[in-house]
Amino acid sequence: AFSMSAWVYPQANPSAHSGIMGFRNNTDADFYLLQLQNSNNVEARFRGSNGMGYDIVATNLLDFNQWQHLAFTYDGSYIRLYKDGALVDSSAATGIILQNTLPLQLGKLDWGTTGFYMTGRLDEIRLWDVALSQTEINSWMCTPIDLTHPNYNNLMGYWRLNDGQGTIAVDQTANGNNGTLMGSTQWQISTTCFGNVTPQLTYVPDDNFENYLEANGMGDGIALNDYVFTSAIDTVTNLDVSNQNILDMTGIEDFTVLQDLNCGNNQLINLDVSQNTYLVNLELTQNSITSLDLSTNTSIESVKCRDNNITNINISNNSQLVYLDCDNNQITNLSTIDNPNLEELYCSNNQIIYLDLSANTVLTELNAAINLLISLNIQNGNNQNMPDFYSTWNSNLSCIQVDDVSWSTTNWTFANGNIDTQHYFSTNCSAVAFDCTDSLEVTDVIIDNTNLTMNIAIYNGYNYFLNYPYVAYTIDANGDTIQAGNMNLFGANNLVTTWYNYSLSNVISPAYPLTMYFVYSDGSLVTDTCILTYNSTPSAIIDINVSSNRKLISIVDVLGRESNGTRNEPLFYIYDDGTVEKQIIVE
Repeated sequence: AFSMSAWVYPQANPSAHSGIMGFRNNTDADFYLLQLQNSNNVEARFRGSNGMGYDIVATNLLDFNQWQHLAFTYDGSYIRLYKDGALVDSSAATGIILQNTLPLQLGKLDWGTTGFYMTGRLDEIRLWDVALSQTEINSWMCTPIDLTHPNYNNLMGYWRLNDGQGTIAVDQTANGNNGTLMGSTQWQISTTCFGNVTPQLTYVPDDNFENYLEANGMGDGIALNDYVFTSAIDTVTNLDVSNQNILDMTGIEDFTVLQDLNCGNNQLINLDVSQNTYLVNLELTQNSITSLDLSTNTSIESVKCRDNNITNINISNNSQLVYLDCDNNQITNLSTIDNPNLEELYCSNNQIIYLDLSANTVLTELNAAINLLISLNIQNGNNQNMPDFYSTWNSNLSCIQVDDVSWSTTNWTFANGNIDTQHYFSTNCSAVAFDCTDSLEVTDVIIDNTNLTMNIAIYNGYNYFLNYPYVAYTIDANGDTIQAGNMNLFGANNLVTTWYNYSLSNVISPAYPLTMYFVYSDGSLVTDTCILTYNSTPSAIIDINVSSNRKLISIVDVLGRESNGTRNEPLFYIYDDGTVEKQIIVE
């Protein structure tokens, strides 16, 4: 492992390649920084003794006529190039340097018999036998090194270039690798960092968040100053800050290549991950977050946000989403139409009213228990690959739209804890939820001059609007006379017989068979018309109630005697409608 660093002041586009520092043109190895010809591009190259070479070419990297800090590291697996403490690029690399017969060159690199000289200035040149981290580069690039430095013993050479005179550049380490200055030399002594570069910082106001970053090599080396080096976090791909008692995740926006974030079991109220566009896995369980917008996180595959106070979650741009656990929140609306790859959905204990999963054709697990559902559509073609399905504790839900009624009825049962007793399955909950002739039965009709009485079997929890040809009525299945229970295709065990009495006036004798129209509604989800036909003759004689301009003269029986009339007694009625010219007496 190696690291080299220097402050560099390039002055112009070189007519030829311009060597910054390193060793080159050796059969054993290369390790150098080179400004390329006629450009401000930099080549950083490593070649091990196995002959394999690895390069980073950074275009438009150098700023002319000003100081900037360059660092080049190799850790045995990667080479990395940094400018002013920020990672420019990295590349996988392997190999070791067994020997080197050429000296380290500063401001020059040889190729063959040609020397390529730098036009510009150098300061604070360091060569290490370890690969410095980004935090270390940021922390030390403006700080002189002495014997008290924690990595002093890793220095192979350190040339401050503060000698001020002569042709020797003194090595500040105990290795005695002094350099010899070639050609004319202009000395300039400074007691401060030439670049006056203030590394880019990220604001982290939460002390617990900052402490975690500092303790894990992602800080600026200064405890509780509310800042960390941006360059120390903008290459991090995995961050686990769970159980850290964090209230504020400000600063997470500069983790720009973050793929995995776990901030669960903290005290967060808000979380903004809009700048973390590379996120694949997000966990924020057991916080107090009220809203979650993932519209910019188009690569996300897994979201665990259970046990929060979320009322709104936006997953409209997450087509790669496979797993969503949002149990125990306050979500009222959940749309998964734009999540075709969703396999597992856990949304229990929320306030969801409508849930349409018909677009989620690879869904294998669903827990939608303890909600306010009145509509649940899981007709997605994959029901038989969904062993785990739960819709219990949804008292407002009745019809569940599925692929196959028979399969769902057999496999998703009340006994197994899948559904509530009133839940039933249909392939079309948007139409009449069941066959009216199977679910309602008019067993008897009695009409007299004051009442219409119907004997009707009706299931608990449903309202029906009866539109008799002459008068409209509303009937509902309420009270103790209606039996509750699993709908189970409206089997006999779920229906009871009860009487409904309606006071009428001006009842006119209908023709038989009697047709009645029921407008069916199950809690605003479905509304449709059922038509029932009653074919039997009425069980009582239908009294004819004449209009108000008629006058009942008398009622006589077949023997000619006046009678008050009793039920099922043959009678003859005589009416005066105002046009009678003579009176007929039957004796």
